[in-house]
Formats: sequence, C-alpha cells, structure tokens
Amino acid sequence: MNTPVLLALSTLCFLGGFSYAVVALRTGLHRPSWANLGIMIAGFLLQCLVLRDWGALHGRCPITNAPEVLVFLGWSLVLLYFILGRAFRLSLLGVFTAPLVFLLQTVALVLLLAHGPYPPEKLVPTDIWHELHAAVSLLSFGAFGLAAMAGLMYLVQDRQLKSHHPGQLFYSLPPIRYLTDAITRLLGIGLILLSGGIVSAYLMNARTFTPHVGLSAVIWAAYAGLLTWHFLRRGSPKRFAGASVVAFLLPLMQLALL
Repeated sequence: MNTPVLLALSTLCFLGGFSYAVVALRTGLHRPSWANLGIMIAGFLLQCLVLRDWGALHGRCPITNAPEVLVFLGWSLVLLYFILGRAFRLSLLGVFTAPLVFLLQTVALVLLLAHGPYPPEKLVPTDIWHELHAAVSLLSFGAFGLAAMAGLMYLVQDRQLKSHHPGQLFYSLPPIRYLTDAITRLLGIGLILLSGGIVSAYLMNARTFTPHVGLSAVIWAAYAGLLTWHFLRRGSPKRFAGASVVAFLLPLMQLALL
C-alpha cells in the first residue's frame, strides 16, 4: 500500500474523531467510547507507517517538506495526548485534538496532490543536531497545540457554566482547576522542548542564523512571557486559557512560512 493511501486512511480515522467532536459539541453529549479511542489508535499507527516510509526514503527524520512537517506535527499531537492525556486527567482532550490533526493532514494531502511526489532529500553526512533541532521543535509545537486544545475546553466549559443550562458535555469535562493546571504543565513541557530545539540549532555544523531560528526564539519568548504572566497572577484563568489558544497561532505561522 503506497504512502498517500496510508495517509488518506489515517486522515479518515481522524475525520471520525472530528465528526464525533462535532456531534458532542452540538448535542452536549459525550460518553467515553473504546471505539472512538480505537479509531484514534488506528489513525496513529497509520501515521507511524507513513513517517516510517518517508524516513526510509530520505534516510533521515521525515520533515523535509511541508506535508511531512504537517503529518509529523499531527503525530506529535496524538503521541503527547496518549502519553499525557490520562496523566493530566484529560481523557476528553482527544475529542478536541482529532479535529486539529484531521485539518493538518487534510492540508498535507492537498499539498501532496497539488505538488506530486517530493524528491528524496538526503543529508550527507547527517547532522544529528539539525535532526534534533527540527524534531524536538515540532514536538514542542505538539505540546503547545495540546495546551491550546485544553484552553479551548476551558472556554467551552466556562461558556456552558455561564449559560445556566449546561448540557451533558459540561458534566463530562474535567474541573476547570484541572484544565488550568494542564495548560500550565503542557506549556512548560513545550517550553522545555523548544529550548532544546533552539540550543540544538546553535550546535549544528552550519551555524547560520536564519529567520526560522529567529522566529523560534520569538515563540519561546511569547510562551515564556505567557507562563510568567500566569505565575504572577496578572490575569484570570479564563484569559490565560484564551491566551494559550491565541498563542498557538505563532507556531502555525512558522509552519506556514516553511
């Protein structure tokens, strides 16, 4: 089975998660479902196969063009959700994450169809610091993306609470305090990972300052400022949640400029 077909099947799996999210938000009804989790696991495994094929093609980490970067970011989001979702008591986070992964992979598929097969791009010799910089930076964007989804969950719960007629979804969401703590931890994890990515950039064999590295530093400063603002209690938890959603536009902007 060729790689675009695997990617299409993976995207369809997350479309199932996307549809589930729409139904949950429209009806206010959500119940934990092993079937829904199984669909996400299937989508993740298909992502792994796609990235494996691309990695074998290039002989390096498969982040050499826009579609690969988008799929790798989606893979990072799902991986971190599986690792951290239960630890942070955010099992419902997958319902909010699936639509984002679906959109990322849909754009990747459109780019593949419009551009055609991308040629192999091998680094000889491979610079491990270059590989580490790119991979760890994208993992950090995955953590920031999950923080944005947790922030969105906070805003949804706050809106339902103020409506005085909360639906069933309200009772399925974790307490607001858990969401605030989860956003803080996810932003902290993302900041640590991005710090590693920036340091790796300055350890590369070709130490040239690029706008890409400069924008990474801007993103680091923005998230560091957001966490400092939160720890100094300069804003309400609702504003903190909203800021975590808006701040994710910065990593998305950097990806758009690749």
